[in-house]
Amino acid sequence: MSDEREIEIERLAALAQVGARRAADAFAQLVDQPIWVSEAVVIDGAAETDIVLDNPEDSSWSTGVFFEFEGCLDGLVGILFSGAASESLVRRIVGIESGELAPPVIESALMEVGNILASHVASGIADALESRLLPSIPSLAMAGAEGAFQELIENVVGRGALRIESAFNDSSGSGCGRLVLVPTRLESLRPAEPESDSPHL
Repeated sequence: MSDEREIEIERLAALAQVGARRAADAFAQLVDQPIWVSEAVVIDGAAETDIVLDNPEDSSWSTGVFFEFEGCLDGLVGILFSGAASESLVRRIVGIESGELAPPVIESALMEVGNILASHVASGIADALESRLLPSIPSLAMAGAEGAFQELIENVVGRGALRIESAFNDSSGSGCGRLVLVPTRLESLRPAEPESDSPHL
């Protein structure tokens, strides 16, 4: 790996960590309990051969909300939840402790959570760069989210794409979510825009 590439990846990882911490704070408010975020892990597909974070057939990460980021950092973002964490999260959001959850209720709650977390990731990165970063309208995977996100990455970026991943953990130490940032091109960091009266996003 060249020094220039390594520096760029380290910078991306640091920005992803800033965004993940901002999202963890929002996550904690949503579930009304502490949420910790792991240090960002870089998986560089250009340095290793066809790295895949998880088996796409693995159902552990069953639901997810996916975004495209555009602005000071162009990339894909996946926010993935395990089945158990997803149900617990939805019940907290909608205030239904027991009984069956209707699919539209689950979809609406997950989209809301995904939007909130992605917006905080974007604002954290944008603030760090003193620039603008906007998430797209989200897409939702209600099953097989790991495989669906892998397919999206391969379609947009290609196999062996660089990934930067952080894990969200609750007070029990159980993993309750994953944040995966995939720059659509490594040289995607753009210079800060001139200062204006408009607030950072």
